[in-house]
Order: sequence, then C-alpha cells, then structure tokens
Amino acid sequence: MIGFIRKKVKSQTLGEKLQGIRRDANVSLNEIAKATKVQRKYLEMLEKGHYDELPPEVYVKGFLTNYAKYLSIEVEDVLSLYEKERGIEKNIKKLKVPKESRKRVQIPSITVTPKVLAIILFVLLVGVGFVYFYREVGKFSAAPRLIIAQPAGNSSIEGSTVDVAGITDKDGKVTINGQPVFVDEKGEFNETISLGQGINELEVRSENRFGNEASKKIRISANYDTQIAQLDQDKEKVMGVFDEDMPDKVRLEIKISDAPTWISVEVDGKIVHSGTMLPNSVQLFEAEEKISVTSGKANRTNVVLNGKELGLLGDIAGVIRDVVFTKETTIIPEPSVPEVVPDQNADDKKDKEGKKD
Repeated sequence: MIGFIRKKVKSQTLGEKLQGIRRDANVSLNEIAKATKVQRKYLEMLEKGHYDELPPEVYVKGFLTNYAKYLSIEVEDVLSLYEKERGIEKNIKKLKVPKESRKRVQIPSITVTPKVLAIILFVLLVGVGFVYFYREVGKFSAAPRLIIAQPAGNSSIEGSTVDVAGITDKDGKVTINGQPVFVDEKGEFNETISLGQGINELEVRSENRFGNEASKKIRISANYDTQIAQLDQDKEKVMGVFDEDMPDKVRLEIKISDAPTWISVEVDGKIVHSGTMLPNSVQLFEAEEKISVTSGKANRTNVVLNGKELGLLGDIAGVIRDVVFTKETTIIPEPSVPEVVPDQNADDKKDKEGKKD
C-alpha cells in the first residue's frame, strides 16, 4: 500500500500577496510610504491583514489603490480581494456567539392586568423621554468629532504639497488655517495644502450646528530643493534660465503673501491644482499655450510670468476668476474689473443714487 504525505494547502491572503510582490521587487515599506504618502504603519497593517486597526474603509481603499499602482498591480483585483476578505471576516464574527447566550432564558409568567399595563406604558414613556432629553442635551454641549486620517502630526515630507483628509460630523463646518473646506454628506473632507519650506503649522477646526468647536494642530516640515527655492535667493538668474531653456513654454510662479488663500489653476484646459496655499508657499506651473488662475484673495496672490514680475492679481480682498496667462499677455475676463463676491449693500446704494439722478 502506497503511503501519501499529507500537506496543508493554504491560499495566500491579500496582505501576503502584496508582501510577496513587494519583496520580489526588492522594495522596502519606507520607499513605498514615501512615494505614496501612506504612512508605514498603515502599509504594515495592510500586509498583516489587521483591517480593524485601520482608518475608515474609504481611506483603506485609497491606501490599497496607491499601493497597487506603485507595485503595478491591477487595482480592481486588489480591491475585489480586499472586499471579499472583509466580508468573510464579518461573517465569522457574527458566527462567534458565546455559548452562554445560547442558553434558554425562562421568563416568569406575569398576569397582565389593565393596571399593570398602564404602569408599564407610563414607565416606558418616562424612559423614552429621559433618553431623548439626555441625548439632545449631550449633542448641544458636546464638541463635534474630528478625526485626521492623514497626514500624521509632527511629520516630514519631501515635497511642497500635502493632502489633509479626515472625518467630522455630517453637518460640521471645517476650516484649515481659517480657509473653509468642503465636507461631503458623510462628514468626510480632503483638501490639498501647499506648504512653505521648513516648518508649517496646520490648524484643522470643525464647528457643529450648535456652535461647538473641536480643533487639532499638525506640524509638518516640508523639504523640497527645486527652482522654487532658488527663486528666493537669486531671482534674476533662475528666471533667465527659464527664458533660455523653455522659450516656447508658459511658466507661471504663484506665491502667497501673508494669509492662507484658495487657488485653482488650469493648465491648457486641464485643472492641475485646486486647494489652499499657506503664507509664503510657492507653486510653479508650466503650459504649452495658457494658464488660467482663480484666487480666493486677489490681493494676497503674487505672480511671475516667464521671469517677469507681474505683482498681485488684483487689489481686492475678494475672489478673482479665470485670469489667463499666455506667453506674452495676461487676459482678465470681461468686465475688466476683477470679479469679486457681490456686495449687496453697495448695489443698493448705486440703485438709490441712480434714482436721484
């Protein structure tokens, strides 16, 4: 009789597959964390399958997407396997019911009379009223929840921008260094912040409908050795390089002075930047034909076009939209006066003066 050796067959988990591919590519977790801007500890949890210790699922899928793209793996296959494993994990937890809870509980027989029924209903109404009152008072006095998923506090990055993402109450209003941030119906927010070189302090603040606030501060050290940094030291030299090396390009430098400002930049018809720029932060953009800029604060937005200092986008504290820069000209949309947030009082005053005339 032929004897067979029994072997255990074990299929690899998503984490084991990612770890195997990463090791075959001879790439460390630190390299992937630096390239994808996903913290190393989250990458380790993904490889170990510790999904319960990770941030909310929407961020886990984002981490997996960045990880898969870096390793050149099909993103859909990775996300599909993740959802399958999460489903199995949840079903297993449901099946793990303690034996004690399976024992039959004998309920003593009670004779329900009208008097007993009235007492039970009264107690239930009082209890429901108390619970409702307690919850409403708690909501009124409690601060909104504020969870920062990324970036980690007191961290250092190699680059000029960082994505600030997190969760707050569904009806919460979020600001970063005083600049309003869009919050979706789930209470989630994600904003790109342009940083100045060195230490940057970000204050994320959330306010709920009762006026209660919660805030968190994040310190980030931004290190980037680019032409932007050289501009501060030797403007004429670097701007001359721009003209000589890229004579057919549109090169635009945007620098914010002393207040956080929301900026949107469109390069050759495609939006490439939309987010808040901190004071003293600088961004460079390059186009084949034109660059269009929208700023939340025209008088805080300085521009340099192909080495030529143009100064502020405008002398107003409000919004200026769709200022177009080409190789030789700057086009401000009609009317020639920059578009600003409407001032109802000013409009009413003009109407009255017109009637007098």
